[in-house]
Amino acid sequence: MMNSPRGRTVRAAPAVLAVAGMLLLGACDEQITLTQTAQDPNDNCTPFRQQISDARRTEIQKQTQNAVAGAVVGGILGALVAGGDSQQRARGALIGAAAGGLAGYSATYYNQKKQRSSDAAALLRSVNADASRESALVSRTGKAANSLRSCRISQLAALESRVKRQQVSKSQAKAELRQIRAKVSGDNRIISAAFNGIGQRVDAYVDATAAETGVNRAIVANQRAAQNARDRRARAATPNVARVSTQSSQIRAADKRASDAVDRKLNSLEILLG
Repeated sequence: MMNSPRGRTVRAAPAVLAVAGMLLLGACDEQITLTQTAQDPNDNCTPFRQQISDARRTEIQKQTQNAVAGAVVGGILGALVAGGDSQQRARGALIGAAAGGLAGYSATYYNQKKQRSSDAAALLRSVNADASRESALVSRTGKAANSLRSCRISQLAALESRVKRQQVSKSQAKAELRQIRAKVSGDNRIISAAFNGIGQRVDAYVDATAAETGVNRAIVANQRAAQNARDRRARAATPNVARVSTQSSQIRAADKRASDAVDRKLNSLEILLG
């Protein structure tokens, strides 16, 4: 019994559950950070922070479940492959769980679509529909992020104006600048978490389409020109996947420019205050 696959799986369970637990706690920690950071009644930029945090929260549970599922499946497979004594099996479980966790979202998403679809065409339609819904979330998140960056610029411009008009002492201005810089750091965490979540889901749509059609993922994501009829069919079957992939890249690039503008304003104020 101890040498059976069942026995090996049972022995691996503590290691698998440990990794799954770490993934779950990591996601919970992120959610707590986002929620706490978003709430600040004294900050007039809070509504934009909250919009981003709310958009992130709508998907975080699903991502956690998929990551943990990937870790558990990977851990079981790792234990089965490792064989040998209990130490080897535990090591195999941890390696498999880590690998499964890293690929958990895309792998689980594709498997779920596969199980629920009657054929390849149905699977691709479902993925395309998910990508369409994601596009609306990407647009909403991008607009909120841009509004948040603009709000910080306005706060910094107002502080700069007060300094130049000598309506605030340098020491008080420096204290206010430190507070805004801390808030900008919180903005960065919230926006990064939201964009990373979007990126993970977009990758899953691209990976699922590529896996089902046998087409290179760069072609699915519209990052490479279609080379043949099969490539064109795959892209035509899931046009929203390429669209949201491009859209996701665009909002990241736009936010990088906006973030750089905020940093320049922060630095110029620091120079002004000496």
